[in-house]
Amino acid sequence: MKKLLSLVLAAVLLMSTMSFAVAEDETVTLVVWSFSDEIDGLIQKYFTPTHPNIKIEYQIYPNDGNQYTQKVDSMMAATPDAAEAPDVFALEAAYVKKYVDSDYTADLLDLGFTADDFASCIPAMLQIGQNEAGVQKGLAWQSTPGALMYRASLAEQYLGVTTPEEMQEKVADWDTFVETAEELKDASNGEVKMVICGGDIWNAYQYQRAEGWVVDGKLVIDDQLYDYLDMLKTMEEDDLTHKGSTWSETWYAGMRGELPTLCFFLPTWGLHYTLKPNCASGIADGMTEEEMKAQSDATGGTYGDWRMVAGPVGYSWGGTWVGANAAKVKTADETKLAAMKELIRVLTLDEDTLYKIAVDSGDFVSSNAVVEKVLNDDIDDANPFLGGQAHYQIFAEAANLANGAIMSRYDETINSLFDTQCVTPYTKGEKDLDTAIADFKAAVKTQFSDLVVE
Repeated sequence: MKKLLSLVLAAVLLMSTMSFAVAEDETVTLVVWSFSDEIDGLIQKYFTPTHPNIKIEYQIYPNDGNQYTQKVDSMMAATPDAAEAPDVFALEAAYVKKYVDSDYTADLLDLGFTADDFASCIPAMLQIGQNEAGVQKGLAWQSTPGALMYRASLAEQYLGVTTPEEMQEKVADWDTFVETAEELKDASNGEVKMVICGGDIWNAYQYQRAEGWVVDGKLVIDDQLYDYLDMLKTMEEDDLTHKGSTWSETWYAGMRGELPTLCFFLPTWGLHYTLKPNCASGIADGMTEEEMKAQSDATGGTYGDWRMVAGPVGYSWGGTWVGANAAKVKTADETKLAAMKELIRVLTLDEDTLYKIAVDSGDFVSSNAVVEKVLNDDIDDANPFLGGQAHYQIFAEAANLANGAIMSRYDETINSLFDTQCVTPYTKGEKDLDTAIADFKAAVKTQFSDLVVE
C-alpha cells in the first residue's frame, strides 16, 4: 500500500493538473507565512474545503516597520528548514524580486510544475516572479493592470467631455495629458487639478521604459526618465497638481471630492480597495453598494461619478506572489512536496478557482484564459461605482501591455533614492538637472557596492 501511495504521489508531482492525492488516514501540515490575511481568506474559501487532509498553519507578520521581511530574512538565514519556518510564503511587489533572486525561494519546476503550466499566465505577473536567469520562483493569483480613473462631472464641466472615449483622447499620451492639465487649470481658475501630486504618475510612467534600473549589474537611467523629470517640473512650475503626496490625507481628500481632482492612476486593487472605500467620509467595511452610495450622497462624496480609461500607457502596480521555501523543498518527502505544489497550483493556476475569485470579488486574475471566460460569460456586469462601466474589459485591455521584465530586486530602494535625491529637488528648483542626477548616482553607489555606477 505504501509503495502504491508513493507511485501515486510521484505522478502528482509530474502532472500539474492532477488533484492532490493522499491516503484518507494521512494529514499533511503546511506552514504559510504572509504579511496580511488575504491569502488566508483565499485558502479557507477555495482550498481547505476540497483539501481537508492538508492542514494550514497560517502566520502573519505585518509589513509595518519591515517586520515581515526581517522575520523572513532571519528565519531563512538561520534555520530555514525548521518546523516553524514557512513551507510557502507570500511576496509583495515591493520585495518580490529580492526573494526570487535569492536562494530562499525554490525553482517551481522542482515542485513538479512544467513550463506548460504557466502558458496562460499574464506575462508581466509571470516575469515579475522570475529570477534574473528566468527561473520561475513565484506565481500570483491576481494581475494588477492599471488604468486612469477620472471624475465624470469635472470632465464634463471643465473639459466638455461626456464619454470615456472623449476622455481617452484627452489623455492619449503624456504630452496631451499635460495639455489637458493646463486646460483644466484655466477652465477652473486653478481650483481643479489634474492629479494630487507628481508621484501619482510614477507607477504608470515607469512601465514605458525600455530598460529597468539595472542591466548586467550596471545602473541604467532610461531616456524616458529624463522626459518624466521634465514633465513633472512643468507640472510643478505651472501649478497643475495639488502638491500633495500619495497615501496621505490629501490623496484621500481628492478621492472624496473635498479637494477637486480630476484623475487618479490606480490598478485593479486601487479601484476596489482604495478609491471606492474613500469616495466619501464614513464608508465602513462590509457596506453594500447601496449603502455606500447612500453614504456618499449624504456626505457629498463621489460614488458613481468615476469612470475609467486606459490612459497614456499600459502599466501594472502591486500584486502578491506565492513562493516555496527552497530549504523545505530540498528536505520534504513526496507527500509534503505534493501538498506544497497543490496549494500553489490551486491558488495561482487552477482556472476554476481563479474564475470563482473573479466572480466573487471582481478582482482581476492572473490567467488570460480565465479573463477571457469572464468576459465571454458576461460576468463583467455594469459597475454602479463607475456609472455603469464594465471595469473588467478595460483592465483586460491593459493587462498584457505592462513589461514586468524591467523590475529588479534593487527597485524599491532605487525608486526611493530617485525621488528624494533627484525628482523632488529638481522639480522644486532646488537643484539643476546635472546636480540632481549626480547626487542620485552617488546615493545608489553608496547603497549598492555591487552595482556599476557611471
